[in-house]
Amino acid sequence: MEYIIPGLVLILIVMADFVRTTLTTKGEGPLSSVVSGVLRNLAKLSIRMGHRPSEVLGAICVISIGSVWLAGLWVGWVLVFMGIPDAIAHSGSKVGIGIYDIVYFVGFNLSSLGIGDLAPRNPMAQMATVLTSFSGLLVITLIVTYAISVVGAVVARRVLAFKLYLVGGHKGEFLTEFPGEKEFAAWVGEISKELVSCTEQRLAYPVLDCFTSKDERFSLPVQLAALGIECYRKTRNAGATEPSAKELESLLSVLDRYTSLTGITDDDMSERLVKLSKL
Repeated sequence: MEYIIPGLVLILIVMADFVRTTLTTKGEGPLSSVVSGVLRNLAKLSIRMGHRPSEVLGAICVISIGSVWLAGLWVGWVLVFMGIPDAIAHSGSKVGIGIYDIVYFVGFNLSSLGIGDLAPRNPMAQMATVLTSFSGLLVITLIVTYAISVVGAVVARRVLAFKLYLVGGHKGEFLTEFPGEKEFAAWVGEISKELVSCTEQRLAYPVLDCFTSKDERFSLPVQLAALGIECYRKTRNAGATEPSAKELESLLSVLDRYTSLTGITDDDMSERLVKLSKL
C-alpha cells in the first residue's frame, strides 16, 4: 500500500489537470499552465530581444503538455502495480518480475495495444490493468482532439490577423481604406464578432500564446494592437452617441477582455494596446 496511495494521488492530479485543460474550456490546469507558462515567457523574452520565435514553439508546447500527462500516468500506474503483491508475471511461466518489467507492462498497456508478453496475476492487478488501459486510451484520444482544436484556433487567428493587415494594418491607417467613418465602423463591427470567437478560443486554449509568428502580418496581437490604437484615438474624438463610436467602443470592450486573458491588466487602454503589440 505504500506505493498504491502515492500512485493514485499522482494519477488523480494528472487526470484533473487533463480534464481541466481539454474539456472545461476554462483554461489550463496547474501542470499544463506551468509547462506553457515557461514557453510563453521564453517567447516574450525572445520578442523583447528582437527575435520573434516561430510557430514551432507552439507545437513544442502542445507536445510537452501531452508528454507530461502521459509521463504522469505512466509513473502513477507503475507505483500502483509496485504496491500490488505479485501483480504481474510473464505469460506462461508465471515467474515474478522486476521494476523494469512493470515499467514495460504499464507503458505497453497505456498505449492501448494490449498487455504484451506479461499478464496480471490476481483480481486487483486485473482491475488495475483495465483502468490503466482505459486511462491511456482516454488521454491519447483527447490529446489528439485537443491538438486538432488548437491548430484550428491558430489558423483562425492567422486569418484574422492577415485580414487586418490587408485592410490597413500594414500602413497603420485603417480609415484611408474606407469612403467614410460609417463604413469603417460597420467593418469594425464585423471584426468584433470574429474577435469574440478568437477571445473565447484564447480562454479555452491559453497555449495559443505560444504560437507566435515570425511574420507580423500573421501575428494577431500585433495587428489587433494597430486596429485598437486607431479605434481608441477615434473614440477619444467622437461623441458617445454617434453610431460609429458605439461600434468602436464595442471592439475596445472585446480587446479589453482579450488583453486581460493575455495577462495585460493596465488601467489605461492605450498602454494595454502598446504592450499587446509586443506579444
